[in-house]
Amino acid sequence: MKKFTVKDFITYNGPCFSCRAKINFKIGVTFVNERLDSAYLVPIVTNDFIEVDLKINYNDGLKLKIFPKTNKFQTSSMKGLTKYLEEHKLYLRTHCDHCYTSVDSQFLEFNLLKEFIKPVGVSREMIIVNDGHNMYQVHSSFIDESSIVIVDRINKATPVSPIRMELPLLPIYKFKNKERFLEKMKTYLIFS
Repeated sequence: MKKFTVKDFITYNGPCFSCRAKINFKIGVTFVNERLDSAYLVPIVTNDFIEVDLKINYNDGLKLKIFPKTNKFQTSSMKGLTKYLEEHKLYLRTHCDHCYTSVDSQFLEFNLLKEFIKPVGVSREMIIVNDGHNMYQVHSSFIDESSIVIVDRINKATPVSPIRMELPLLPIYKFKNKERFLEKMKTYLIFS
């Protein structure tokens, strides 16, 4: 499985694979022992660092600053970050607001002694591509090493049921570009 620095993860789907639009970068937060949905924190992103407020309250706060080229980090309180990471897991997300293509990383692993984030792999991808006639959705789970492809007509006046296929893992990096992706999807449709 490919592993990425934070910088490489952001550029993995930036600009968006499907529509070439600018992607949004967020940091996902989940509780360690609860099955609640993730919350997404919107960081400040510059060429040199990514900064996010992990916790803000009346008396204090907790800031995390990541240097994406090196995966080094700084925090406003190492003790506070240690406690925060005992209760929360963090991951990276790139998302396109135009076509809704998104990529989630695995949970971040922090080396608190060396103030370093270990390289991270992809956890999930959702690719959504429109060719003018069909809408192609590929939901890939890197954990299950599988993809679900759903093809649906854009013109709903034509009464055709969506086609659903379960396939081996189809990550974005297996396709050079959107055109190659569409060729591959059409081949799968012919042989399904």
